[in-house]
Order: sequence, then structure tokens, then C-alpha cells
Amino acid sequence: MKKFLQNAIGVFLFIGFVYFPVTRGYAETTKFTVTPELPQNQASEATYFDLLVNKETVQELTITIHNTSSEEITVAADALNSYSASTGIISYQKKKTAEEYGGKSFTEFVSKQHQDIRLKPDEQRNVSFKLDLKDVEFPGEILGAFLFEEIKPQATATESDANLESNYQLQLGVRMRQSLQELPKPELKLIETKAVEKNGKPALKSSISNVRPVAFGNISVNTVIRDKNRAVVGGFKSENFQFAQNSVLDLYSEFGQEELKPGTYTIRIELSSQRGTWVFDDKVVIDRQAAKAVNQTTIYAAAIAQRNFLFYLLIAIIILLIAIILFLLVKRRKNSDESE
Repeated sequence: MKKFLQNAIGVFLFIGFVYFPVTRGYAETTKFTVTPELPQNQASEATYFDLLVNKETVQELTITIHNTSSEEITVAADALNSYSASTGIISYQKKKTAEEYGGKSFTEFVSKQHQDIRLKPDEQRNVSFKLDLKDVEFPGEILGAFLFEEIKPQATATESDANLESNYQLQLGVRMRQSLQELPKPELKLIETKAVEKNGKPALKSSISNVRPVAFGNISVNTVIRDKNRAVVGGFKSENFQFAQNSVLDLYSEFGQEELKPGTYTIRIELSSQRGTWVFDDKVVIDRQAAKAVNQTTIYAAAIAQRNFLFYLLIAIIILLIAIILFLLVKRRKNSDESE
């Protein structure tokens, strides 16, 4: 019993590394649990798949799914790849992007990447994913995850509107290495900075890539935007950001003003963690057309549009009332002339 509890709790942890996928469930009660069958090439005491592999590795990764509910359920199991979300966490998706930044995606080596498992109440079943690394060599690490999500029966439009609860889901992480030596130091590069709309406000989007096969976290982020007179006009500050291996992180630095003005701006980006410190400086020239395009999508523009709509609506109502009054006056005068 104690070992079961340790395994169940361990599904939610990653040996202290902040960048591991967090197991998530969206429901009032637990519908099912997932427990990995840890293989002989497990590299640590972690309860996720922390695998020491080589160019000869071909193996099955097996997870036990237990339906803890009193209903029959269907669970979808998917293999996912890691990426850096703009919210500051390492997330997981089906899309492969690591190759764009000099790395390898986890699902490149996984067969049967999607499986549906039907479970009766209190039933346990094993689901296996084949991992094939034959003739594959890679430095550093590759992160991935298995997503388990309950598939609910299709509801009618009325039922969907009435019940907005998300499906219950869990994530189980996978980490692969071919060496237990120290991981390489991250190498970050600023790709570009451009003006965009974010959360209804004008902002600068700075895309930064990590071209090394190493994920890291506990990153302090500080950005400062200055205008041509060196006055601070915006920026962004946050703690505990995470960066996936071989990925790009989009940082959004909001302007302080509601409306973006054309001009030349500079931005300083500082990233700091135990793995290193990086400082990037960039200049952005925003012309009238670019500023107009951003401003048209902001909350401020929406408010102006609504105010203009109400103004024109009021004018239309006034014109309509004047027309009605004039029509009645003309009609009254005509009736008066006819009576005379």
C-alpha cells in the first residue's frame, strides 16, 4: 500500500526539476489514475520515465490505467512534445518543433502515438508505447509526456452550453538521456522583436531561442522598453519562468500607454538563472501603418469603436426623429389647407 501511494504521488513530481510536466486534472472527482511501470534503464528513483537510453534502445513504455469511478469511461492516451509557452511554463503538444532549433522531438521515436482505452468501473488496463531509438544519437536531453484524457460522449449544443466543465486529464512525463554526465549550458539567442497586441494592449513580442538540448527553470525575466528620448514606456517582470530544450520562448512586454505611437523604441531583455545570465538589446522602428494595425486590435480601439457606434446611432435616431416631426408637421399643414 505504501509503495502504491508513493507511485501515485510520484506521478505528480519530477525529482525537483521545475520544468517537468505537472499532472493536471479538471474535474470534481478523480476519474482514473495512471502508474508507470518503470523499466530497468530507469536512471533515477523518480516515478516518471527518467530513461538512460542508447542507440540500440528499442523498448515498450507501459502505463497502468485504473478506472476509479463507478462508470464506464474511455481514456485517450497521446504522446506529446515539449515546448516553451509564453506563460513561462514548459508545456506539451502534438506538434514537432524541436527540429527547428537544432533538436529532436520526443514523438519522432514513439509509435502508436494515439490510443483509446475503454475501462469498466474499477478496471485496470495496461497501455504501451513503443520507443525506438535504433541508430539514434543525441546530446543532452529530450523531454516529452503522455497525456491521458477522458473522452466524454458527444453532447448536444444545449448540453454543451450548460456544462462547460473540461475533461479530466493527467500528464506523465518522460525524460531521455544517453549520458549521466552534466548537461550542456543553455545557449539563448534573440530572434526578433516586433510590435503586437497582447491581452488587448500594445506590446513588443521578443522571440528568444534555446538552441541547446537542455531544459531549465527558475528564470528571472526583466524587460524595459524606452522611447527615442530614453524614457521608460513599458516593460515586463516575472519570476520562475521555464525554458524547454531546443525551443523558442515568446516574451511579451506591454506598453504603458493605451495607444501605440509610431517611432523608434529600444528594449532590454534580461534573463537570469542558476544556469546563466543573458542580456539582449534590440531596436524596433514602428511606422504609422504598423502602429495603426496594432491599435485597431486593442481594448482601447474597441472602446473607441463602441463609443463611435453609440454616437452615430444617436445621430441616426435624432435624424429619424426630426424626419418624423417634419413629416407630421407637413401632414398637419396639408390637412389644414385641405380643410380650409
